[in-house]
Formats: sequence, structure tokens, C-alpha cells
Amino acid sequence: MTWGPEGAFFAMSEYGDVVYRLGDGDSWEIYEETVGEWKAEKGFSWSDLAFITLDPTTSDQFIAIRNDGTWAGSIDDVNEDALERFALNFFAKAKRRQQRSGSKDQGNGVETPNTTPTNPQPDRATQALYEQWSKDTSSLFVAALAAIGTPTSPSSPTPETDIPLRPKPRKLQVRSQPTIPTTTSTPPILLIAFPYLPPAITTCTLPSCTLSKSEPLSIKACRHDVEVLLRASGLYSYEWLRQERLKWHPDRFGRLCEEGWRAEGRKMAEEMFKIIEGLMEEVKRAEDGGF
Repeated sequence: MTWGPEGAFFAMSEYGDVVYRLGDGDSWEIYEETVGEWKAEKGFSWSDLAFITLDPTTSDQFIAIRNDGTWAGSIDDVNEDALERFALNFFAKAKRRQQRSGSKDQGNGVETPNTTPTNPQPDRATQALYEQWSKDTSSLFVAALAAIGTPTSPSSPTPETDIPLRPKPRKLQVRSQPTIPTTTSTPPILLIAFPYLPPAITTCTLPSCTLSKSEPLSIKACRHDVEVLLRASGLYSYEWLRQERLKWHPDRFGRLCEEGWRAEGRKMAEEMFKIIEGLMEEVKRAEDGGF
């Protein structure tokens, strides 16, 4: 059970029964939006939730982590990196919660059926490639986050940043691999190269794709290659792609790059961001019956 101001709370029993309250008025707007997205997600079950906590002192600040490593939350910009580091390392420091069945959502009188995702089983070899690539990429991001350090506390603003004492929380959603090791021998270091897809995946030979792969600052993969790799996650869906896309936002990715490589890194991240955006649109059209 976790409580927040303005009457917000979330409680889940050991059997997966859920009761929650979204707070008075619009005081927990992002929390309410996140819960709504979960309930609308095909195959979602409350037993997928591994951890959730509401800030007991500040409205609409929270973090929720699911068993597949997907996490959502909201916090002020100043503390964004600290929240992200916590989410990325959660499964390295806590035992993974066992899957439960028979979950029941009693929040606002709505029941959620106990269903499971219907993704086809990916090829084992391709799945292994995805898992290694995702693990390596997540480790690089964690090291880069450690290198940039924790931002200045909002309780001591400076004239240069002019940070308000109570900045408005904003929504964050990022996907990470739960298999990140507790410790790593890789020292904190900013990104100096793009985490390219495994060569065994980048096999598309369409003329237009081959040409784009050969261009300077290309990620050396086309949308067909990226789709093959991401489908191997076994989690491929519109919502999962939407959260995966956030990792490659040029501004976000650029903050993790060495200054001398930042412009190139942003450009390559933008290419990956747009590819995933295109895959999202395809999934959306398929869900809408091709329209």
C-alpha cells in the first residue's frame, strides 16, 4: 500500500486484488493518465506490476515498475535522472515478483480481466541477440547517467538555472531490461559511439535500405532490421514501442553523449527514434483494421 496527498492511494494484496484512488480533482493528473493507459492496454493484468510508490508529500509524483522492466512515473525535471537510475537498477537489487493470476481491479468500480499478452514466441537465436543487445545498451545508458551525475537539488536554486522550489512534475516512461547486473566493471562514461544492432540482424538487402545504411552517420540498420530485432523481445506492441522510442529521443540521448560526439549522436538517435515511430504507426493501423 502507498499513500499520497489529496486522498490518492494504491493498494494491492498478495493475491493481486487492487484498490486505488486517483486523488481529489486534478491533483494526480499524470497518475490518473498512466492508470488509464494500463487499463486500456491489451493483455494488461495488475499482477504485471512489480513495484509502485506515490510521493507522500508532493501531488502527482510517483513511480511504477512492471515485471517486464517497463516503468512509468512523474517527477520534476531536476530529479529526473535520479528517478531513472532507480528504475534502471530496480531488478538488480530486488527479487522479481512472481506472476499472479486472478487479479481484480476494484478502482472506481472497474474490473480488469485476467488476460496475458498474445505475442508470438520469437526465434530463440534472434531473441538471444535482442537480449544481449538490450542488456548492453541499457548498461551503456546507466554508465552515461552515472557520468553526468545528479543534478542540483531544487531546494537550492542558482541564478544560472533559476529552478523553482516546487517545479511541476512531468511524465516519464522508459523501458529497461530487468537483467541489468547489480555491479558492473564498466566505469561511468558518456557515450562516444552508437549502440549498433547486431550484424546478424542487419541483413535487409533492399536497394533503398542498403543505400541508407551506407550513408555517413547512419545507424547501419533499416526499419526492417529494427523491426526484426524488436519483435524478438516478445513484448512488441504499440505501447511497448512508444516507451522504447523515448530512450532514443535526440535531446535525451544527446545528454548522455560526449560533447565532441554529441551532434553525431543526436542525429543517429533521431534516426532510430523515427524508425520506431514508423513501426508504431504500422501497429496502430493494424489494430484499426488497416485504416
